[in-house]
Amino acid sequence: MITIATGQREPAKLPEFRISNSETMQNKLVYQIRTGNMDANGLNRLQSQCMNELHQLRSELDELLQELREIANPTGDHKNRERIAA
Repeated sequence: MITIATGQREPAKLPEFRISNSETMQNKLVYQIRTGNMDANGLNRLQSQCMNELHQLRSELDELLQELREIANPTGDHKNRERIAA
């Protein structure tokens, strides 16, 4: 969520298509890989897409964790933040 100057929260923009959001797509890709229907270039593209998606998901998780820390302790007490992170 993005905080606006008025204190209201604005929903973050929707992400593009993600393989992790579609179990059907995951099953299709697994089938293509297992049957040998995906060449080396296709596998390289898929690996790159998965790495990018993983990086995006990690970044979003970091942002959400930071928001939770701020909600849990709005005064900025660092010791409490470390306790929440553990």
